Formats: sequence, C-alpha cells, structure tokens
Amino acid sequence: MAKPPKPQVEVELPARYGEAEGGGCDQAGCQNQEAFRCLYRDRRAVDCSWVACREHLKVVSGRAYCLRHASIVEVLNMALTQGTQVLPPDLDNRCASLVMWVSRDLDEPIVERLVRWGDSNMSIINDPAIRYTRPDHLRQESGHWERIWALANRTGILLRVGLRVEDSRPETVILTGGTTHLVSTIPPWIQRHLGGDSNRASPSDLVERLAFQQQMLMALDSHVEKYGVTFPNLLVPVRI
Repeated sequence: MAKPPKPQVEVELPARYGEAEGGGCDQAGCQNQEAFRCLYRDRRAVDCSWVACREHLKVVSGRAYCLRHASIVEVLNMALTQGTQVLPPDLDNRCASLVMWVSRDLDEPIVERLVRWGDSNMSIINDPAIRYTRPDHLRQESGHWERIWALANRTGILLRVGLRVEDSRPETVILTGGTTHLVSTIPPWIQRHLGGDSNRASPSDLVERLAFQQQMLMALDSHVEKYGVTFPNLLVPVRI
C-alpha cells in the first residue's frame, strides 16, 4: 500500500530590505527615521528611489517593496504561476497595479451579477490572475494588462467581462463586455494626481471611488440589458 504524500509545509522566507537610508521615511506624515530603499528594479535595470520604514513597505516573496511596486510584483508572480514570464514594467508604469486595485473593488459586485444573470446550466469563471497581452502591431493594438470574469456553459463563454489598462494610456481604466469597450475613463484619484493634488487623505476619496465603481457597474448592466449574456454573433472557447 502506497504511503500518502507528506503535506508540504510552506517555509516563510526571511524578509530582505534594501539599503538603509538616513533621511527617514518618504511616506507623508511618517516620523520614522529608520528607512530602507525599495528593492524594485525595472526591465531597464533602473532601481526605485522610494525610501520607507518597515510599516510603509510590503514584503513580497521575501523582499521589501514600496506599496505601489509591491502590487506590481504580486501581479508578476501571479503571471509566473500561470506560465507567463513578464519583465518588470518601467518604474513609472502603473498599469498592472491599477488593474489590481480597481478589480479588487469590482470583484464582488461583478460576481454577484454573474450569479444573478446565470442559471443552473452555466458556470462562473472568476480568474484572479492579471495577465499581460503584448502589442499587436498588425491590428494596431497596444499591449495591456487585464483581469477577467466570465459566464460560460458547456459550449463556451457567453459573457466575458474584462478590466484592462493599456500601455499607451496608463492612467485610463477600460471595462469591456465581450469585444465592446463599455467604459474608458480616468479614475478620480488619478485625475487629482495629474492635476498636481497629491493629497492622499482627501475626505471625498471614498465617495469618488464608490461613484467610479458605480459608473463601471451601470455600464455593464446596460450592456447586458441590451444584449443579454450571449456575445452578439460570437462564441468564444471556454479557455481564456
């Protein structure tokens, strides 16, 4: 009789921090003087210059990063587990992290809608991976990062919902229903940043985020109300 395999025990890697800096944490309002440089290095071998204390750094796979680049590394790790290796984006490229943050807000309400729109013969595909699609020069399509939800039956995908950010428009969030762009807009917190307002603790931040979320969901509702849950003249294989 074969012995059952021993359960694998995950070994927690010791956290590695960047070079210590004497100027204190770069996080606004933080008084901590013990600070370390973010360990992110982009595809051009350019290092992040952000310096932060342990409280304002995030450890991913045993290495400490600033909060923005930590989310990018999480996306790259997700892609790697799916069999896709993507070089670390340029320092100022926020496409992957923007998709991650917005999709976290939209995940629950989108899944609730797919449950409501489906029936017992359909299944929900909730793919947490954020994938990169390389540029298609023949179709003149920019490379983009994307998160996918879908409603499918045994013949294929009936409704594919995508949230993407393109390399050519890194500040713009695009919601797709099937092959249709439903919403293409700049989130309000990014609009403030582009306008020179770097106030992270704006009292209207939560209200703006909820309004942005509702704008996305209302566009999806209108699309399904018009077309139903089947792609017009298109059937997509279950693999996404």
